[in-house]
Amino acid sequence: MKRLLLILLIGIIFSGCIGLRSYNNLKTQFFDIKLNKQSKNINNLINIKGYYAIQKKNNNTVYFMFFEDGSYFNQVVLDKENNIVGFYSPIGFYKLYGDTIKIQMIDRGYGLTGSSFSEKWYKIIDKNTLKLIYGAQDQITDNYFAKYYLEEYNITKYYNSYARFIPLDSIPYFENTLKKDKFFWEDEKDWKEYMKNRKK
Repeated sequence: MKRLLLILLIGIIFSGCIGLRSYNNLKTQFFDIKLNKQSKNINNLINIKGYYAIQKKNNNTVYFMFFEDGSYFNQVVLDKENNIVGFYSPIGFYKLYGDTIKIQMIDRGYGLTGSSFSEKWYKIIDKNTLKLIYGAQDQITDNYFAKYYLEEYNITKYYNSYARFIPLDSIPYFENTLKKDKFFWEDEKDWKEYMKNRKK
């Protein structure tokens, strides 16, 4: 019995290390978007007091949101009254490049579930309309612990190209848990200040 428990414990520890390792590999190899305290000025370009809706080719609709702090939530969960009640992974950050919004996301795996990375680009058409123009995701070689590589794919095969804005009267606060990771900050001082304020 003790031997069985020991084997189970080792398995749990090992599986946890797999999830952590893939998360660390993915963020260090692919993430180049870092947070800072400066205003993103996204309000000057698009509306963000609400969410965007884009339809998949299988007729499912994906709802996503941008926040002024640079956070991006990829899958908004709505109730029957269209109130936001939460978010599904992946989550991430965005950065403005002229009229294009570059988004990088990570879904952190735990235990036997590996982490995953993805990237999307939206071209700003107007304050209420975005055009999805690029998609990429991580791939892995036959050796699980080998390096990941990023693969572009034809995103128009999976999504209709335009996302439309849907306004909301109020936006509930949901924390982007990635902000607790120092890696995603340009300046360590800003991260320390964030963590200090978070404890308050």
